[in-house]
Amino acid sequence: MKINQYNTTPLKAYSENVAKSAAGKAQSQSQSAAPSRDVVNVSAQAKLLGAARQTATESPDTREEKVRELRDQVRAGTYKPDIRKTALNLVREEVDFLS
Repeated sequence: MKINQYNTTPLKAYSENVAKSAAGKAQSQSQSAAPSRDVVNVSAQAKLLGAARQTATESPDTREEKVRELRDQVRAGTYKPDIRKTALNLVREEVDFLS
């Protein structure tokens, strides 16, 4: 039995094709690896929201004196919220939200 009986050119052709395809991939990757710039556009509303969020995080959490005063009024039964003012503020917030 001869081991070298068969021609090795089919294997050689396969290895050449593999090498060519690897070189082609490397070239296409180097072309696509060119630096591309990502662009982010931020709307005016998003900027305003960001500024509001930053202001909220930088401000103190509660106004302790005001909270204590309201708590005492509720406990004493003397807390009388202005229903009209509350309703107007709720409606104004909705109108501002829709605008």
